[in-house]
Amino acid sequence: MKDDWKVLVREAARELQKAGIDEPYAEAEQLWYQVSGTTMTEWLLDRGKITQSLVQKYHAAVSRRVKRVPFHYITGTREFMGLTFHVDPRVLIPRPETEHLVERVLRDASHESLTIVDVGTGSGAIAVSLAHFGSPLWQIIATDVSQEALHVAKENAKKILSHGEIRFVHSDLLSALTGPIDIVVANLPYVADTQAQHLMPELSYEPDLALYASDQGLSIIRRLIEQLPAKLASSGCVYLEIGQGQADAVEKMFQAQGLRVLPRTQDLAGIDRVVAAKKREPGFEA
Repeated sequence: MKDDWKVLVREAARELQKAGIDEPYAEAEQLWYQVSGTTMTEWLLDRGKITQSLVQKYHAAVSRRVKRVPFHYITGTREFMGLTFHVDPRVLIPRPETEHLVERVLRDASHESLTIVDVGTGSGAIAVSLAHFGSPLWQIIATDVSQEALHVAKENAKKILSHGEIRFVHSDLLSALTGPIDIVVANLPYVADTQAQHLMPELSYEPDLALYASDQGLSIIRRLIEQLPAKLASSGCVYLEIGQGQADAVEKMFQAQGLRVLPRTQDLAGIDRVVAAKKREPGFEA
C-alpha cells in the first residue's frame, strides 16, 4: 500500500522513543531514507518500492539505534562544514562545535604560504575542511596516533578533495614532525576520564582515545602545549577546541610556555570553545 513505509517509520519511532532517543520520529524517518537510498519526495510521490530486503535492513538499523549505537555510525556519514564525511567506530564523530575551530583558523590565517598541522585528525574533518576552503598555498599536515583513524582520514580526503593536498603522518601529537610550523590546530580529547560512566550511552561506542584524558581532561592538551615552543615558527599560532570551564587553565599553560594568549571564541551557547595563542616574536615584551 501507498503509506506502508509511514507505518514502518511510526513503529520504529515508538521503539526509539522507548529507548530514550530525543527525536524518535525524525531519526526513524532519516534512517528509512538512508537505508532505502531514497528521499522523502520519492516516497511522498509513491515512487519508492518496499521490498522484504529493505524492511529487514531497516529493522536491523533501528535495532542498532535502540541499543544506542550513534546515528551517524549507522548511516556511515556526518555533515561537517557542508561537506559529507565517512565516519565509523575508528574515529570520533565530528561535532558542530568544532566548526567554530575551523572557521576561526580560516578567518585568522593569511592566504600566503603556511604550514598548518591538524593534530589528532581523526576523521580528517578539520584538515580536509581547511584544505577545501583555505588557500591553495597552505601546506596541510594531519597527524594521529591511531593508524586506523588515519585510514579513515585518508579516505575522506580522497573522496572530498581533488588531489593530495594533505600530508598524513602517524605521530603522537607533534613528536614525528620538525618545525617550523605556522599554525597548529587541534580538537584533542578533553573530557575528564572520571566522567566516562556518567555520560550519554552513545559515547561508549566512540573511541576512548579520542574522547577522554586524565587530569580533569587536560593531560593531552598539556602535552601538546609543552611541545609548541620547539615546533612553532617565530610568530606561529595555536588554536585548540576545549571543554566548558577549561579556558583559564589552558591559557595558563600557554603562558607557562612563553606564548601570548589571543582572544577566545565562543560557541552558539556562549561557552568558550576555542582558545588560541601566538609565539612571542624575538624582542616582543608583554
